[in-house]
Amino acid sequence: MSYCKEPELTGRIVFPGKPQYSAARQEFNSFFNKFPLVIVYAQETQDVINAVHWARYRDVPIRVRSGGHSYEGLSVVDAGIVIDVSDMTQTEVDHECGTVKVQTGLRNFALYRKLGSEGLVVPSGVCATPGIAGVTLGGGHSILSRPWGLTLDNLLELEMVDANGHVLHASADHNADLFWASRGGGGGNFGICTSFLFRTHRIDNVGFADIRWDLQDLESVLQVWQYYTTPCVDERLTPTLLLLSGAQESSLIMQGVFLGSAKELRYLLNPLLKAGSPRKVTIEEIPWLDAVDRIASSQPESPLPFKSVGPYLYNLLPDEGITTIRLFIDAPPPSCTVSVFLHGLGGAVARVPNDATAYFYRKALSNMSIFATWSAPEGAALGIRWVEEFRWAMQHYTKGVYVNTTDLSIKDWPNAYYSCNFERLTQIKAKYDPENVFNFPQSIPPSNC
Repeated sequence: MSYCKEPELTGRIVFPGKPQYSAARQEFNSFFNKFPLVIVYAQETQDVINAVHWARYRDVPIRVRSGGHSYEGLSVVDAGIVIDVSDMTQTEVDHECGTVKVQTGLRNFALYRKLGSEGLVVPSGVCATPGIAGVTLGGGHSILSRPWGLTLDNLLELEMVDANGHVLHASADHNADLFWASRGGGGGNFGICTSFLFRTHRIDNVGFADIRWDLQDLESVLQVWQYYTTPCVDERLTPTLLLLSGAQESSLIMQGVFLGSAKELRYLLNPLLKAGSPRKVTIEEIPWLDAVDRIASSQPESPLPFKSVGPYLYNLLPDEGITTIRLFIDAPPPSCTVSVFLHGLGGAVARVPNDATAYFYRKALSNMSIFATWSAPEGAALGIRWVEEFRWAMQHYTKGVYVNTTDLSIKDWPNAYYSCNFERLTQIKAKYDPENVFNFPQSIPPSNC
């Protein structure tokens, strides 16, 4: 691209030396410590366009950020520009069409609350603070996945600024290849998304379950819990299971949202209630937004140093697989708290073919997030090693990795994230970003590279 003069940056601009720079450059994963040349908080699409032109003129690397939850800190870069859309949070509900148009800086639970006050929902994750852009572009596992699919399954249209600063729109009827790639290809690969149009669902009260055991009941609980992810179980329930081990607390927590009554839910969960010796049981019918708050309470909301990765489970775990989990969860490294978060999938997710969107792992029963955080610097190497060794030990029982849980230690990442869909993604990349302007570690390369 050629310019007569240097393009001007617009929006809320943060340069090094400004008081807000230190906070602005931080990621949710505080393990990473990078120093961008400039951070642009876009207020509107034109600010994104101007930032792209500025970056191209100066030939500096671009990183795209919505919520800043990139597991490997990939939405910030040294000596480059961060184009951050987190100030763009407008929503526009069309009740007649049953849709909502949202700017891509909105956070998961902010979207829940904005829509929930009107009795509506778009399934969008279990953690409160990730940006809706990254969640959607990579997939979007939510507490409503089994009845209503992934977040990306509810996406109808998107607006994107490409590498030339042009505004593109993509849907099933327009730029359909880009729309396909943007549903599971992961954030930051093809351009900078500035708005999404989603299908909404009506929601009011829901059945909510929170059952807690001591960690000694892991085997008996996990044996039963995993059956709730199979095709024969009521799809109105999306179950999760958290195994937590550390110096401060060790516990086993099942949570789930059910699109039905508490009475039906209790009957459905009866086999799980008989597993082990539950020390606390909550099964009740509550407003949807109350369930949102309770789900959020078991997830981290403040920045912290961590290592995490999320492979998929396609089959019920045999005894040997459960024993492997027991061995790792019982041996957290010094200064570390570790966990495994199992998120039930299937249902509406599995009814979509593997190649219908870029998100390949449709037939998985659940996703397994292996997580370690540390309270002292010396815990970092130990926590990272624990996660990597755990992932390797589980490879007999897992398949692939969720692209929203990037792990730079994975060598065959194209196959791990995208499987058979990778080649088509590189072809679409070559069409929409042939010069590979939007590149970062493990980004999708154009097919001509």
